Amino acid sequence: MVCFTQNSVVSRQHKTWRADLIARVADDLGLERVMFEAADPAVFTWYVKNYGPDVNLFVDHSQIVQLECLRSGIWGTKDVRGRVKTFKE
Repeated sequence: MVCFTQNSVVSRQHKTWRADLIARVADDLGLERVMFEAADPAVFTWYVKNYGPDVNLFVDHSQIVQLECLRSGIWGTKDVRGRVKTFKE
């Protein structure tokens, strides 16, 4: 089973992001069973910073390269550039 959460539920329609709701979904279902919609770079950067580079994200096709560069640590704002670590062979 995979659960998909829309970006508007957790960030777009609220003044503050519902990090508590995201954490509850991730804890209850497990990150491997959840895919989060990340409609813009600020949102997918937040997910990578908080849940790591392997978090399942649904992004627009025009943002795939940007997301993958962020996940590999070669792109991002000052607070994440070069700080994302993966230990894959």
